[in-house]
Formats: sequence, structure tokens, C-alpha cells
Amino acid sequence: MLDLFPVYATRAAYQQATGQQAPPFDATQPLKGWTDPSPSGQPYLVFDSTAAATGYVGQIALSATQASQLNLPGVYNYAAYVAPPTDAVEVGPYGPVGNASPDIMCLQADAQAIANQLAPLFPGQTPAVVLGNDAGVFHYEYGLDPRRNWYVQFGNAAFAAQLLIEQQSSHGIGAPGHWTVSAGGAVNWIYDPPVTTAAANAVTTPAPIRALLPNEQIVHLAGSLFNAAGTWVVERTDLPQPAQPETDAQQFADLKAMLTAIQTSLNTLVAGQTRGEA
Repeated sequence: MLDLFPVYATRAAYQQATGQQAPPFDATQPLKGWTDPSPSGQPYLVFDSTAAATGYVGQIALSATQASQLNLPGVYNYAAYVAPPTDAVEVGPYGPVGNASPDIMCLQADAQAIANQLAPLFPGQTPAVVLGNDAGVFHYEYGLDPRRNWYVQFGNAAFAAQLLIEQQSSHGIGAPGHWTVSAGGAVNWIYDPPVTTAAANAVTTPAPIRALLPNEQIVHLAGSLFNAAGTWVVERTDLPQPAQPETDAQQFADLKAMLTAIQTSLNTLVAGQTRGEA
């Protein structure tokens, strides 16, 4: 009733409501089933069952980034990577040889991004992004496609940038992993399977609530045989209030009286049947 934003218990519920996947789960952050579409870094009011002195209303502070992010456990489906076709052609000494493979073409900015990722594996060497096979007898001629046959170079070692990009996306675009370099200088992308389940003691960020009106208060209704924990409700202080729930003793007494009445009815039926048979 008081929630400022929709609260989703599962990734499936979020996708059904919004038509899009929840972001990948981050097990290092609290669980969070809501997002503020226009966060400003302001504090939020939240329900707090331990804050009797403040009417069971507390306050939390979140950055705008934290407030805008959902964090629900479960599997994120990373989109498969497919290299788009290219209009580049390979040319030899006697003219065109054939269409260039899209698996060797990428943007210079993407090649530079891969070079920056690999740089820590080659300490003391400055990465260079260079064009490959563009000046020899066999070379590429480019059309409207802005991608080129870029290579990432560390000293004498050179790697086709697009092949590295595809290797990094072998489990889907953006799937987690890290780069390694072998003793022979080969680089490899190692897939890191993500954590998809929350820890047993995982903290949950409570959902923001609106401020209570002057005629509202949060109260706890006592438990019963079927709901031992009771129920938290928002009560209108300007309206007649319902009777308090019966105590356990009262409920047991009601059940005992009901069973006694049933037994009396059964005894009457049995007695009537016995007289009929006589």
C-alpha cells in the first residue's frame, strides 16, 4: 500500500511486467527488487518493524546509482555474438579474390579497448593498434563499412583484434571472464561462471514508502493459530477499528465448543437411528 515503486520478488516477475531482463545478479551487493526511475540521491523512508519510537518508519540513504539498479538472483541470458557482414573485399595481384571475412573486421575503438584490457598482461610494453594486410600484394579494399582489419601489437607479438573480441564473447556479449597469457605469449579468455544464487544471510534493501498521512499509522495485528507472526497493516485512525483478534485461548475455546456441538449432533442422529431400528 505504501510502496513508492513496484517491487519484484523474482527476475521472472520483473521480465513479465517490463518485457526486459533484470540486470546480471551481483552477489557482492544487497538484494534489491525495486528501482527508482528518477533518482536524485535523496534519502528514502522505509518500513522498519524495530522502530516503534518513530512509528515503524525508518530511513535509508542510497546513491542515485544504487537506487536505479535492480539486483535479483538468477541467470542472465547474454546475447550471442554474431559478426555483421562486411562489404570489404580481398584483392590480389590479378584483382579481387573474394569477400573479406567479417571475423577479422572491427572498429578501431573496439580494438583499442581490447588492447587496454590486455596491457596488464604485458608489463612495460605499450600496446599498439595497427592495420594488418593493407599494403602487400594481397590486401583489403574497404567500402562503406567503417571496420578494418585491426591488430593489437605488443612488441613482436600481434593478435587479430576481432578474433579476440569474438573469443571474449564466446559465452555471450558481456559474459564475465578474464584474460590470461601463456608462457609462449598466447592470450586466452577464461570464462568466469557467474554466481546466480543469493547467500543464506544476504541483506535485502527495503523498498521505499511514501510518508504516512496524519490519519494513518502502522500497527501490528496479533497472530493466530494460522498466522503466528501476525500482520503489519496501515490503520486509519479516523475510522472505527475492527475488534482485536481473539487470543489463542479464546480460539481454542471456540474450537472446543464447535467440536462439542458437532458431537452432540452426531449423538442425536445415532440415537434417532437406533430408535428407528427398534
